[in-house]
Amino acid sequence: MNKKARNIVADSLRSLRAEFDYSIETVAEKSNVNKDTISRYENATVSQQVDVLEKILRAYSMDLSIFFNKIYANTQNKT
Repeated sequence: MNKKARNIVADSLRSLRAEFDYSIETVAEKSNVNKDTISRYENATVSQQVDVLEKILRAYSMDLSIFFNKIYANTQNKT
């Protein structure tokens, strides 16, 4: 994943967490993903792995297709 895409995913994860008013700890508990990993994903310090991203999205009852459709819609609205 190139840096631009990684940053877009990171921004979307942070926005989603804010939308749900979840702490990183809450997402970690709901997704069974380490809170440090979630933080790294949200800060784009590592490339997001699809299988871990799926686990994180489960905390929001969301699947990958909906997540990426929302990203796509947001990028279309900015152009």
